Amino acid sequence: MSKTQTATVKLSDAQLVILSAAAQRPGGSLLPLPKSLAGKGAALNRVMIEALCKRTLAEERQTKNDAPEWRRDKEGRPLGLFITKSGLLALGINETEETKPSQVVAASLPRQRKRATKPPSKARKASAAKSEERTAPSQSKQEAVIKMLRRKSGVTIDDIVAETGWQRHSVRGFFAGLIKKKLKLPLVSEVSKDGVRRYHIPAVKSRKA
Repeated sequence: MSKTQTATVKLSDAQLVILSAAAQRPGGSLLPLPKSLAGKGAALNRVMIEALCKRTLAEERQTKNDAPEWRRDKEGRPLGLFITKSGLLALGINETEETKPSQVVAASLPRQRKRATKPPSKARKASAAKSEERTAPSQSKQEAVIKMLRRKSGVTIDDIVAETGWQRHSVRGFFAGLIKKKLKLPLVSEVSKDGVRRYHIPAVKSRKA
């Protein structure tokens, strides 16, 4: 699938929620699924995930660093679900934009395969809950970032990383998933004279009666 095709791919609301959540996690894991999808049922969620994998927007990979497990392969190795570069592009996130080749390598999703033992089910659930709690952006951080974006001088991705502790691709996922698609706020991207790209949300001018 080409970058042009991926950028214009149509996503359902549920698929958008799944990919947006994955883009904001350091490892890019689709799991655990957002709580808003819990009522849809395991069978329907499996169908949506399989559709994302079929369209190469997500993929199965061996898990590491206690990433939530999706299933086991024939050799008994744990497999997780992760967003792909095509999935990021579908959200309007281009990992190579504004970054040098060395930075792209550092920001790319983990691809090293590592054999891992299956933890007890209770420990696995506890680990998944802690991972969700750790990686999900808090409401206060979201508000802080939006406040930074409303500055007239704008803000760089590095500024937001320093303020929130997020990774660069997580910031771009926040721009695409929350700022543009959910809140529908205008986000302006400009390169300043010093060659640094800055982002800001312009003030809405009030209309005269």
